[in-house]
Amino acid sequence: MAASQGQHGDETVAQRIRGVRNRVAPAELAVINCLLENYPMAGLMPVAQLAGNASVSAPTVLRLVGKLGFPGYAAFQKALRDEVSTRLFSPVDVYPEARAEGGAGTNALTRAQSVFLEGIQATFAHLDAAELERVIGLLADPQRQIVLLGGRFSAVLATHLGAYLTMLRPGVQVVGPHSGARIPAMIDVNKRTVAVVFDYRRYQKTTIDWGLEAARRGAHIVLITDQYLSPLATHAGSLLTNSATGLAPFDSMTSGFALVELMISLLAQKLGRTARTRLADFEALQRQKEDHG
Repeated sequence: MAASQGQHGDETVAQRIRGVRNRVAPAELAVINCLLENYPMAGLMPVAQLAGNASVSAPTVLRLVGKLGFPGYAAFQKALRDEVSTRLFSPVDVYPEARAEGGAGTNALTRAQSVFLEGIQATFAHLDAAELERVIGLLADPQRQIVLLGGRFSAVLATHLGAYLTMLRPGVQVVGPHSGARIPAMIDVNKRTVAVVFDYRRYQKTTIDWGLEAARRGAHIVLITDQYLSPLATHAGSLLTNSATGLAPFDSMTSGFALVELMISLLAQKLGRTARTRLADFEALQRQKEDHG
């Protein structure tokens, strides 16, 4: 995106907001809350209107914009407009030119290594340790039922996380990406449910709608999304983001898998001996099945 560079690099406005939200004045926090309630569109209105919606003064809005690293409100809005454009990304728009001769040369391999490593580094640089710890605590709570769901492509992350959670604790359900599986899964959602929802650019309406209904039924929504934020973000109880930057023409799940596998490791540590005993039982049953296969 075309926001100001320097210490903020290629951070989205949402990432900048998350970086400062715990160290701003109450009036500035009111502006942040107003922005996140309708992100990113809320920031595209005139400064006086945003200030009015947040019940603060225009100078308060401008102070927050400065703390976010922008030289002025115009630069802040330009960054948001760039994000809107990026959210509408289509693989067709960035489809690579056909190579004159086939083969993956050294340059292509170097480029791939750089893109994937930068994505993982950006993911961990922007993770909120306290938020991650809170999510792990929710997933470890034996009184909670866990439901995991993703979209057309991100369902693979929900399945991956769910497969390991099932080995570590009871009460885990992975919901398929099709409506036939999603409707029955909603029936038992309640205030004891932790719904882990994966939703990435180009955000899937059916996934968002499922998350909204789960939230309405009292579930705690753990949203895992990209740096541009799914529209479900304003309704999530917990929010974790990872970079989705990949090789043209598609976004990448590489950083998503890195985040998921970190969560698996942390949860195993959190659950301790209980999970170890369950895992040992799981492996014993698996060996028994193989022996009699």
